[in-house]
This record gives sequence, structure tokens and C-alpha cells, in this order.
Amino acid sequence: MKRRSKLLWLLCLGLAGCQSQPSPEVHASPSGASSVSSCSTPRSCEQLGIRYITGDGVRADGVRAARYLEQACRGGRASACNTAAFIYANAEEGAPQDYTKALEYWSRACRLGDASGCSNYQLAQDKLRALRSGAYR
Repeated sequence: MKRRSKLLWLLCLGLAGCQSQPSPEVHASPSGASSVSSCSTPRSCEQLGIRYITGDGVRADGVRAARYLEQACRGGRASACNTAAFIYANAEEGAPQDYTKALEYWSRACRLGDASGCSNYQLAQDKLRALRSGAYR
């Protein structure tokens, strides 16, 4: 991951308060590889998504991270919506870059009351307007 992306993740993790919460269980398979149990609550889905993006006990995988974060977002976790948006905006760890999805998830985060999601949504909208007007070339 780029240094800037790592800083964004650290900020996101700090805002979400994920560091102080218990993580989903990691199990060692007979081959020695780690596997993560599935999530059952929006909170555990968010934690699992963050683990997949940071590579905490599992192989980093942006596609899986986005899937779990989207599930948590649908369950009402605003910070998960914000994090999913970053994954799509920055094409993190193999996830496809999709600005439409990023805007959608920042918008959801904002509607759920996440101030960071609102700020990120506004910044993205401003950049989009600037791109359309030709200010960024």
C-alpha cells in the first residue's frame, strides 16, 4: 500500500474505534494457512473487512474487504460505508477502482451520520465538479 493510503487507513481505524474492539476469530487450517470466520453482525463484518484491507492475520484482499464492509454498511455501520468508499476510490489491494461506488458509500456514510463520510463526499463532489469544468488537467 502507498504511504498515503496507510495513513488514511490509520485515520479511518482511529475514527471507527476498531482498534479497541475484539476481532473476528482467526483459525489455522491443517495446511497452516489462516482463515477467518464469517461475520454475523454489522460490527463483526466491519472488523473483518478492516482485517482484509490491512492484512491483519489474513492475506490482504481489497475485494473481500469491500464485500464485508458493504455488508456492515447495509447493517447501518457508517464508518464501514466510509471505509468501503476509500477502497473503491483508491483501488486498494486489488479492488476495482469505482468512483461511482465510492460516492455512493460516502453518501451513505453521511446519511448515517458520519461526519468524515460527509466531508469525504463533499470533497469528492468538489473534485468531480472541477474535473468536469477542466480545472484538473
